[in-house]
Amino acid sequence: MPNSMDNYHIEMRPYRIIGWAWLVFCLFGLTAALLSQLYWPALGCTFSSLFGLYMALGAGSFDIDSNGLTHRSSFGTWHIRWDEIANVEIGEMEGTLVLHGRNKRFILSSPGGWDGAVKEEAFAFVVKQLEARNIPPKPSRSAAYKIMKNTRVNH
Repeated sequence: MPNSMDNYHIEMRPYRIIGWAWLVFCLFGLTAALLSQLYWPALGCTFSSLFGLYMALGAGSFDIDSNGLTHRSSFGTWHIRWDEIANVEIGEMEGTLVLHGRNKRFILSSPGGWDGAVKEEAFAFVVKQLEARNIPPKPSRSAAYKIMKNTRVNH
């Protein structure tokens, strides 16, 4: 689907597929463990399956435009405006962007998991917005482990 200028919609389909696949894999393990009456491994498979479910439901999508960034998933909606961003971390290994505002944090998943049709254009747009505000990304080893903070949109 073509994007209008400065408006990008990014589905996180690869994350969703991996999450559902992990859930199914764990459910097969759970079934095998229960049929073998191995209850501790069954408990481990149950716990592990929750990670896949979280990944599948939390993947959602991102909308990036000239106003800011929005993330929508089964867990809710988060938003940050470009003018709220004061500094940016970028994951050294995977490229996750952590956009920091005043007592706010917005996580933009690594472009490696974005829809291929708009990945390059959308990432270039994000970089252009940060450069226009003189906000260079700083390398971070912990960017991929951070979560959103004070950016949830209440409807």
